[in-house]
Amino acid sequence: MASFSKYKTAKGEFWMIRLYLTDPVTLEKKLTTRRGFQKLNDAKIVARKLEMEDSKVRLNTKSHCTFRQIFTEFEHEYSKHLKASTVYRKSVDFNKWILPKFGEKRLKDITKKDCQAYIDFMATQLKSYKPIVIQARNVFDYAVRNNYIESSSFTNTVYPKNTFFEEEDSLQKFWDKEQSLLFLEHLKNNESLKYYTMFRTLLLTGMRKGELLALQEKDIDDETQNITINKTLFYRADHTYQILKPKTKTSIRELHLDDETYQALKDLIRQNKKLRLQYNVQPKEKFIFIKETSFDPFRNSYTNEVLTKLCKRYGLPRITVHGLRHSCASLLFAAGVDVKVVQKLLGHAHIETTMNVYTHVTTEQVEKTTDLLINFLNEPTKNSSYSQNIVTSPKKQ
Repeated sequence: MASFSKYKTAKGEFWMIRLYLTDPVTLEKKLTTRRGFQKLNDAKIVARKLEMEDSKVRLNTKSHCTFRQIFTEFEHEYSKHLKASTVYRKSVDFNKWILPKFGEKRLKDITKKDCQAYIDFMATQLKSYKPIVIQARNVFDYAVRNNYIESSSFTNTVYPKNTFFEEEDSLQKFWDKEQSLLFLEHLKNNESLKYYTMFRTLLLTGMRKGELLALQEKDIDDETQNITINKTLFYRADHTYQILKPKTKTSIRELHLDDETYQALKDLIRQNKKLRLQYNVQPKEKFIFIKETSFDPFRNSYTNEVLTKLCKRYGLPRITVHGLRHSCASLLFAAGVDVKVVQKLLGHAHIETTMNVYTHVTTEQVEKTTDLLINFLNEPTKNSSYSQNIVTSPKKQ
């Protein structure tokens, strides 16, 4: 509340305002004086303006916090609604790509120019950089929603046309039938039972790596030869693991195993039982794919590390475990399996996800399909003596 008092000088009588205002830097209340008003009404008008401005400063005190402080509040809020594995992945992204750039800056001091420069920088670091930028943008949006700032500094920023990663990536999206068969043959003839079973199961069922590593002996039904997928494995930052619910409700599914995959899994289970007897270990959860030293399941990155080595060893295009899942879908489509069935087998929540794979595969087959059509049209019909080829395939460049 402002107070007013009259004072005299050699030039005459004037009015003075005394009130406490919030320091925009320290956010502390400081006594402020304004002098030189000839009329009390003029002093009151100025006092009201100062108080209104002060209320805005107090309302936006959070804008003086650092990006890291707002992020901590934001993280606490969104982590309530996400799986632990998702929170962990986002935390890794923030600590590696976002907080080093913005962390110690006050939110109010981060400009649109800063944000655009950050986007341009990220475009040179990662091929899929947009999800990282979106996470940084989300912190600003959170601040806007809570009236900490009036607008986001990411507003009207643009994504550059990235030419840094224009060269074809060495990572292949999926294998065709011949590559898949060659991989399985090498595994069977040259690798351990564990590796053969692991990658055969991944390729022929399309499981996610977390789903595979969470498999336990009880998940296999010997009567039906079915395997139940109803959980996923997550390793925390402290190297302890946690069993979580699957990615979506549709991820919970039951798959029928072919004879050879079923037999390989059963052989691996028997091998694990011998190890438990040998070391006199009875773990609470009997995982199928285990470390032989601790009987714990493998960490999530292990499968990709091994797969990269195997691709190099056998001269196959480099692929990820997700690429094996993509390959499984491709093989199912090539075998004539209906899209809706593939969606159910892979546990996709949305048909669009399955269709994206289907579209990619059919695009790869366009030239081959066209050739088949031309050959068919060029065949003479049995009911007509007209045997001249009326359609010829264009010469390939």
